[in-house]
Amino acid sequence: MKKTLLLLAALSLSTAATAVNIDYATWDGTRQKADEALIAAFNKSHPDITVKYNLVPWGVYWQKAAAMVAGGSTYDVMWMNLDNFPFYQSQGALSPIKLDAKTTAALPAVRTAPYRVDNQLYGVPLGPQPVTVYINRALFKERGVPIPTASWTFDQMVAAAKKLTFTRDGKQIYGINGADLQSDLEYGMSFYYGAGGTGLIKKTGSGYTASLDATFAKTSQKLLDLIYKDKVAPGPQAASQQGYQMFLAGQMGILVQGSWMVSTWDQNKELDWAFAPFPSVDGKQPRPVVSAHALVVPTGSKNKDAAQTLVAWMNTSPQAQRVLAQRGLLPTLAEDYKSQYLQALPGRNAQTVFAQLPNSVVINSSLRSLKVLPEVLTVLSQKLNLAWTGNAKLPDAIKQATTEMDTLLKTAK
Repeated sequence: MKKTLLLLAALSLSTAATAVNIDYATWDGTRQKADEALIAAFNKSHPDITVKYNLVPWGVYWQKAAAMVAGGSTYDVMWMNLDNFPFYQSQGALSPIKLDAKTTAALPAVRTAPYRVDNQLYGVPLGPQPVTVYINRALFKERGVPIPTASWTFDQMVAAAKKLTFTRDGKQIYGINGADLQSDLEYGMSFYYGAGGTGLIKKTGSGYTASLDATFAKTSQKLLDLIYKDKVAPGPQAASQQGYQMFLAGQMGILVQGSWMVSTWDQNKELDWAFAPFPSVDGKQPRPVVSAHALVVPTGSKNKDAAQTLVAWMNTSPQAQRVLAQRGLLPTLAEDYKSQYLQALPGRNAQTVFAQLPNSVVINSSLRSLKVLPEVLTVLSQKLNLAWTGNAKLPDAIKQATTEMDTLLKTAK
């Protein structure tokens, strides 16, 4: 008996000695409960690996990411967005991810392609995260506004927003969000692509130039008019809350946001929300943006094998896919778990999310080799923000952005 106990004790010590601890980091608090459930399931199914969840605020998150370049301490698995990926990959801060043939074949190529460099995969997308339209059905009913159909247009959306903008019991109700529809950001860019836009930066010969063309200018003006001309959206100075907070509180009729916000709406059990089709612009087919966030393994990770095991499991294991779909989040293998996703959101018109996916645009997917992309996009955002805050005329903001973007792009190869 003593020998048996000694053997078990030895085995326990051996397991403890070989157990690996890895840190997982994300900036997305809307997924916290889902991520914690995923990690708990992973820890249970992989007793030799213990994953610690780290929710890091956006600004602090990228400060930590900068430590990857400096060679300092880092997390083992991190979220990455496509705007920042070229820089970190080019600096050698990311490790290639080795997946077996079966896992690789299961992953949607359209979303893994932007994270491939020289036939090496450096990031595994977490799943399609499309920009979507939400509506407050109670407000639509109260104001006599028809529920949007698949043939909904931008002009009809504006008309609906006008009817949905009113004052009730001293509270201002707005028709739609506006400050976060800045046209260089994912929500606003969804209208730009729908209007026929092809990208804000284009390759010319061996270099790149800014491409803030007439389509961009026209779409930007339409979105800016929601605040200053149509007055159906709160401007930056008028809003004490962000658009999603007003929608959550029942003070906004239409919200253009990401499909990942589903769990947020559960905080208000009285909110009668639903998805709506993305409106067409100028008679063209809608082409909303998909944010291809990915999991990456930093070069500084001390436990790369365990980190890659987590990355593969979260993106392809049936257990992980079900956990996400059953919580109203799109998993990596979204089409394979469509029924679970729809069952999780009964009566919410969730099928519109899948209907728009085939025509969606993976933002900046063609610019993955452009190392100065973060700096170029920052300049663009700063200049357009002057127009969105009423501190510059839109044509002037676009002109200034073009000049400064081109200056940065001249150094790009």
